[in-house]
Amino acid sequence: MKYKIKSAFQKLATTAITLSGVMTAAGITLSAQSAQALNFTLAPGDFSIIQGIGDNNSSSTIAINTSAPANGFGNVFTSTFLLLGANTTDANIPNDSLKNNNSVARSIPFAVSVADVAQPITMTFNWAFNGDSSGGFNDKDSFNIAIIKTDNSNGAQLFERTVDPSDAIPGYGFGINDIGTLIAANTLSAGNYQIFISLNENTDFSNRSSAAGFNNIILSTPGTPVPFGFSTNMSLLVFGGMFYGMNKLKKKMAVKKFQA
Repeated sequence: MKYKIKSAFQKLATTAITLSGVMTAAGITLSAQSAQALNFTLAPGDFSIIQGIGDNNSSSTIAINTSAPANGFGNVFTSTFLLLGANTTDANIPNDSLKNNNSVARSIPFAVSVADVAQPITMTFNWAFNGDSSGGFNDKDSFNIAIIKTDNSNGAQLFERTVDPSDAIPGYGFGINDIGTLIAANTLSAGNYQIFISLNENTDFSNRSSAAGFNNIILSTPGTPVPFGFSTNMSLLVFGGMFYGMNKLKKKMAVKKFQA
């Protein structure tokens, strides 16, 4: 009888340990999923126009968005967007938008942590641009997007688009969920940053004008695995079950011994 009791306890303990190993491993697997360190979305309303003209709450129904290029963006935007180089009341880009000048938008400040800058940082966004210029010498309108520290001590360019003479529609282009230039890990220093978007109208001696629109701007890092976590709830469940089973077996053995 003693041998059988001992064997039964050994079997239960072995089973419990096996279950514990399986469950704990499952807990580790679940808790080792990627953690997104930075995932920050900037809405059009998070920007302010600090130079030139524009609007941070342009409706997708305005003429400059709904008109086909070269008069407009060709319905690129399906929701509110940030407009640079034109007013929402303008009928079309070549005739009504700002000419031979620059327009700049600046976002609200946001924090970039030590963990964030230790990873590559990227940006995705929607954009539309009508340069309405030839792309020749002194006729290359452009826009660029940069991330700049609020104390101006650090920064990086995220995207640039310049009018290309080979554009199917001169000066026109757009992108949906386009990806900006990847900022390599440890390029920036931790701190507060802002996004600057600048529309540069460089045309000389002409009446050509430009406009650009943006929305769905997202800054993110690829995320890093959490170092081997430990699932407390799962472990308690395993060990609780193990001790419950052993206690139950003890009671059965005690009853059999009493009956004997």
